[in-house]
Amino acid sequence: METHPPYQAGATAAPEPDPTTDDLVALAHANHQGNPYETGEQLLTRLPGRLRALADQVLGGKMNAGEVDYALAVLIDSIENAPAVARKMH
Repeated sequence: METHPPYQAGATAAPEPDPTTDDLVALAHANHQGNPYETGEQLLTRLPGRLRALADQVLGGKMNAGEVDYALAVLIDSIENAPAVARKMH
């Protein structure tokens, strides 16, 4: 006869807390290291298409909540770290 561990009815180890937006943005930033960021102008030009693609993925049921959260964190990281475009003074 097999022996099974006793059933635990009491408290167990606390689950890990869900990551915050700041945690996910930090992860996105760490994953982006070594790659140049788009300028703010480039980012704004491409942002509508990226948001539409993200919305299509969500509406098509192709992304779960965690994937959507991370995709948004990547966008936040891109916005926060976009280098400013140097303006020429005449």
